[in-house]
Amino acid sequence: MKNYSDNLILEIHNDFSFSISLADRSLEIASGEIHLNLPSAYNLNVKDTTFLRQSALVQTDLGAAQRSIAVLASSDLEITLTIDQFVQWQGAFVLHWQVRNIANEAITLSGVSMPCISVSPHISTDAWTMQGVAVEWGQDFAFPLRFPFTRENYLGHTDHGEGGGIPLVYVWNQNGGVALAHLEPTQALWYMPVAAERVNVVQLSLENRETVVLAPGETFTSLQSLISYHQGDFFEPLALYREMMRLKGIAFPEMNTEDYQAAWCSWGYEFDVQPQEMLSVLPKLREMNIRWLTLDDRWFDHYGDWQPREDTFPGGEQTMKEMVAKIHAQNAYAQLWWYPLCVEDGVGEWDGFKYSTSHILEEHPDWLLLNKDGSVARNNRGLAILCPAVKEVQEYSLALTRLFIENWDFDGHKLDNIYTVPPCHNPAHRHQHANESVDVFAQLYRKIFELTRKLKPYSVTQICPCGAQITHTLIPAMDQAVTADPTSSIQIRRRIKFYKALLGPGCAVFADHVELSDGGMDFASELGTGGILATKFILAEDEAIRPRLQEWWGLDEEKETLWKKWFALYNKHMLSDGEYLNLYDLAYDKPETHVIQKGTELYYAFFTENSEEAFEGALILRGLEARAYQIMDYINETDLGTVNGPQASLTIGFKHALLIKAVPEID
Repeated sequence: MKNYSDNLILEIHNDFSFSISLADRSLEIASGEIHLNLPSAYNLNVKDTTFLRQSALVQTDLGAAQRSIAVLASSDLEITLTIDQFVQWQGAFVLHWQVRNIANEAITLSGVSMPCISVSPHISTDAWTMQGVAVEWGQDFAFPLRFPFTRENYLGHTDHGEGGGIPLVYVWNQNGGVALAHLEPTQALWYMPVAAERVNVVQLSLENRETVVLAPGETFTSLQSLISYHQGDFFEPLALYREMMRLKGIAFPEMNTEDYQAAWCSWGYEFDVQPQEMLSVLPKLREMNIRWLTLDDRWFDHYGDWQPREDTFPGGEQTMKEMVAKIHAQNAYAQLWWYPLCVEDGVGEWDGFKYSTSHILEEHPDWLLLNKDGSVARNNRGLAILCPAVKEVQEYSLALTRLFIENWDFDGHKLDNIYTVPPCHNPAHRHQHANESVDVFAQLYRKIFELTRKLKPYSVTQICPCGAQITHTLIPAMDQAVTADPTSSIQIRRRIKFYKALLGPGCAVFADHVELSDGGMDFASELGTGGILATKFILAEDEAIRPRLQEWWGLDEEKETLWKKWFALYNKHMLSDGEYLNLYDLAYDKPETHVIQKGTELYYAFFTENSEEAFEGALILRGLEARAYQIMDYINETDLGTVNGPQASLTIGFKHALLIKAVPEID
């Protein structure tokens, strides 16, 4: 049975395997099958395969679809495959499987792969891969695929506390790319392994590794899987995923003006930041037109209690309120760092801070999220986790939100280290199923966001999955994405493009502190890609605090001049709220190029792979109309001449970065 789109053919074979080919060349780009881990006593010898094609359109939660159905029957199981193809998404098929026990006794599935896809050498030769799953802190999510390679990509809470992410994997080269994703609006605790054990042999899978017992007549249903074909890097498959998930209720909220404003963060002063240090930077921030200040980590006494420390905030809540009031008096806004759903239970430490026991846990020890073996579930800082499915935990979290926004008068949140939570097995909670904690997790964050927006419509809520990618269920719970502790300028640029695809080409992406970039001052990588500039400088005259700091980010006279220049450029051009245009492949187009459109003007940003590398040659300018454009180096205010679109190039040399804009000439 063959299923057609304008550019793809998906063919189901008699053994229920399938192949995907390019329609114009009959060139196979991928093949697939399902794997059922069954006891040896059961067989899947095909007794009958029936192909049913429904010629009329059917209505689905994604809209009108052309549907095909195939049924495979053995002596023990009946497997039904449903394939949906949508007019608006010609390069994609949506599939799901159902496995029904037609035997007279229970059948145990010790795991399933639905599907397992083999990418053809046409795509897998000299390929790159993008893997959206949040595996660990600091990971590269897009990289050249080297052989051998294996990554399990578990979508749930990992042993070291990360996990979740975007359930999409992609392999591409200059010929094209194949993506696999699931389209469930809830978090599925499946695996998305990518394996390249031999040269040019790449497999992508969706796997449930939990044991499932099917009683006679009972049915197991797979996740709704998306298989798609694209040209270029990861932007297209992520944009397609965004469009489909929006119809499932997973969409980035409408943004406000403040979401795009540059920011300063107290993390330069590290754990022992004090109110006077926050306030002392205000004159410099005013000169740079930076209006947002974030009070970062360790302003509090205990995780979970969230009361100001007596040693750094003497006077407690009153001191906090006075600090925020003074920030507001300078026409600036204050954002608060916190970490919902965690408490100290006397076990462990983080960066020299030894955990005691939070008062809220002493009062409510039954709120803890427990693992299957009865142990306390822990996050990536080794803190105990409160179960989000407990009504009182939700009420407490929202009461904290009111305290910070309404009482202390903060203007938004920096919610940090946010990934996911594991299933809860605490018998005191009487969950209907252990995954309730996972399902309600994102719902609670959404309530925090919605309450904050209700209290302050101009507020900014940032969720930072430190060192990794956001979990897809959290997308509706924030209005500012973040590159999340990038380890290099390349990570900054790639993560900004990732979020412009995932959340929308004009979405607000916090580029994180420029001090995290190569050399600590690569503003070009943040500005030129459409990121929101940020910094964590401290005043250079604060030498007395140097002994307490692990890093020194003093703003000396030379840096101050540079900082003022770049923040002025940011506020003048505001590329962060422009439209990111996907015109270049980050893997194969050299030098690396990004394009932002603002009205009729196109802003190009070119980068070499490292800050010491130089480029000399012709730059191809894509996206121009058939007219003349003036090319300006808007960083150095240099006229680079005129080009004529739509096919244009610019011969020039630069080191590390070149940021230019193309301005249409008036006829």
